[in-house]
Amino acid sequence: MILFIFRACTWLSLVGVVVYIVVSDSGPSSLKQNLENATREHDDLVVQLDADKNESEKELSLVFRSRVDFRNKEEEQVSKIGNLQLEIDGVTRKLEDLKKKNKEKGEELIATEEKVSTARVPLDEIGKQSVPLEEKKKLLEEEKIKVSENLALVKSNADKVQSRFEFLENTRNLSIDNFMEEQERMMEVIKKPFHIYYGEKRGVEVANRAPSGKGFFINEGYEDGFRENMEFLTKNENASSILPFRLKATLVQKNFSFLEFVSEEQAGDPSYAAVGQLLNLERSGVYVAENNLVDVQPGEE
Repeated sequence: MILFIFRACTWLSLVGVVVYIVVSDSGPSSLKQNLENATREHDDLVVQLDADKNESEKELSLVFRSRVDFRNKEEEQVSKIGNLQLEIDGVTRKLEDLKKKNKEKGEELIATEEKVSTARVPLDEIGKQSVPLEEKKKLLEEEKIKVSENLALVKSNADKVQSRFEFLENTRNLSIDNFMEEQERMMEVIKKPFHIYYGEKRGVEVANRAPSGKGFFINEGYEDGFRENMEFLTKNENASSILPFRLKATLVQKNFSFLEFVSEEQAGDPSYAAVGQLLNLERSGVYVAENNLVDVQPGEE
């Protein structure tokens, strides 16, 4: 646009010079001079026009570059505005959700406060009821302390009694040991009878049990001091009852005897005398002589 204006001005100036020469009354020399002047002015104008053209092109280039930069910045700003709008929309949705949740939480809070208010009444009642319970707890704790003190005292007395019992037990065992030693010493000097005497103990083994279950055989007989109708007292830890039971020698031979249960209860229970078991017999009761006429009491044999 600027280049067009300069060109128009140049041609108008040239036309003006030609018109001036034609209408002027000057002579040929003056016309030549005017033509030269007009030529110089034209050249100057051409040079000026080229300079202005270059300057215009520079400015136009700057304008184009500025326009491109402006468009790039405009597009960038438009993009940023779009992104910001998206963020604003997202924040708006979140804000709406938060408002909705806040409303719901507010309603829940109101409902909870109503429940707490409703529950506070029985809690107050419980608090009032707990007062006598606390007093009762205090009394029970005091009673517990007294019981603990009494228990400690009873335990102390029990320890003393236990110590006394252990002392008496040791004294008793010592007395029994002394008695047994003295009994053995005296038995050595006393002339024993040829048969089992009252109170004498004898260990036997069950050799065979009678099919009827009434008694059992042992491999000891007349030569070992057994006599018919002798009665013995014994017990068996493996039997159905640990109480002592009685046996009677109903048959005595040279090297074996048959011992019969006095009670039918033991006769029907094989656990009292199983084959191979060891029994400790103690002579008891009354020994009847073979003629069945004389009763022999302890100390008369």
